[in-house]
This record gives sequence, structure tokens and C-alpha cells, in this order.
Amino acid sequence: MWTSGFFNSVNGDRMYNADQMSRIFEGLITDGVYESVGNKMAVQPNSGMVIQIATGRGWFGRHWVNNDSEYALTLENADVLLNRYVAVCIRVDDSDAVRNAVPYLKYSEFATNPTKPTMERTELVKEYCLAYIYIKAGATAITASDIEDTRANEALCGWVTGLIEQLNSATLWSQWEALFTEWFSGLQDLINENTEATLVNALPTSVNVSLPASDWVASNGVYKQSVTVTGMNETKSVIVNPTNGGVVSEIKCSGQSTNTLEFTAVSLPTTDITVDVLHMGV
Repeated sequence: MWTSGFFNSVNGDRMYNADQMSRIFEGLITDGVYESVGNKMAVQPNSGMVIQIATGRGWFGRHWVNNDSEYALTLENADVLLNRYVAVCIRVDDSDAVRNAVPYLKYSEFATNPTKPTMERTELVKEYCLAYIYIKAGATAITASDIEDTRANEALCGWVTGLIEQLNSATLWSQWEALFTEWFSGLQDLINENTEATLVNALPTSVNVSLPASDWVASNGVYKQSVTVTGMNETKSVIVNPTNGGVVSEIKCSGQSTNTLEFTAVSLPTTDITVDVLHMGV
């Protein structure tokens, strides 16, 4: 059906509903949590079996949600013998009887090896997972290590970082490398052998490194770990792009030496972090 808007109403002949108002944002912003607002709706332990959703703002299923104070949720008691997962969700229900977007706890079945709950995505109901919490058998309290942050997972939640969807960094770096290689090929006939060897070593190189959650070491109020990056030295230019939770922990490259990069995190990551690294120079 063809629709359009908005036009001035004359005697009530142009009336619009909330869905039509929300649709003007389609193509401008995507579903997810705003990375720059508040504490980004992080799921955190509170006390005992109580967890909380931190302050933040999100856009889910063409509806905005705003949390201006910690929102506490009490989990069901753990089983004596079996484990389970609970998904901390934002559940959007467009049915006429409900019409809201609220925090929601979605539990798995009890099991020795439980399966994480899946998100419902129908015409009327859409669920977005902020985090999975592993409830161990006999647990009486939830700790940070029990919480798996899923806000960066676009299939489950995702980030809203701007009006234009960002280009994948790996794709962008591949394009940069291709352009530089093409440019360099045109210069090969104009440079001597020694210069050529130097420039080849200076070509942009992109690699992926893993920062295991277990390898962080506390140091002066932050957390640090070093990883091997072949070809690295003290003078190369380095660009890093942490993924799957690195933004939340504010991970940065804080040092470089021969075949080594050092990373620093403001808060302790609870999951393994992947970092895209682009280095160039001599």
C-alpha cells in the first residue's frame, strides 16, 4: 500500500499514528543501543540474584527506549543440580493489548549443558538480547564472570553509533591496501632496488589478534596485556579496531615494540576480544 506524509489536517482528514511517525527513521538508524549515551545499557551484577541494566538509550523495532537510572531485575533461584541461561532482553510488543518496549528475562530449560534462549522476531513481537547470564547450579549470587555481553552482536542487539551505518573496518582496510598496492606498482620503474625493498616492508598489513579474557593483568587502575604481531616495531603507524565488546571496555593500543603490541582496557573484559590491527611504515 502506498502511503505518504505529513500533511496538514483539514477537519480531521489527515491523521497519523505512532507507527507512521516512527517510520521516518527507517534507513537512517538501525536497531540497537546508543553507544554514546549513559552507560550504554550494560547488564551488571547488583547483589545476590539481582542484576541491573545501566543507564542508556536504545532504538528497537521502530521504538525508542530510555533508562535514566539503574533498572534492577531479580532472577529466579538457581536449581540445586542443573544449570540454565537467562537472556536479559528488551521485548517490543506491538500488539493492541500491550504496546510497549520493556526489559524482559527469558530463561532456558534447566540442563547440565543448557542452551541459550533464542530471540523472538515476529511482526508484533521483537526481542533484543543485551546479555546472557549463566546461572550455575546452586548459585546464590551473580558475578561479572557469569554475564556475557551481547550488545555488540548485531544478530542479537547491536550498536546505534550514528545516522549512517558504518563501513566494516576490515573492508575499508582491504580497500586502502589495494589502492596503495596499485599506486606502488606504478612507481616500480622509477625507484632503485634498495628503495623498493624499503617500500615493500612499509606496505599496510592488516591482521586480527585475540585478547583472551584470562590474560589481562591489573596495573595502576587499568588492565593490560601484550600480544605478538609479526613485523611490528617501535616506529610503525598502527590503527586498531576492537570488536565484540572492546568498545565497552575502552580498549586501546598503549605501546609497541619488536613483534609486540600492548593493549590497555579501562574496565576488565569478561570475554575474549578480537582486535583488527592495521600497521604500516618502516
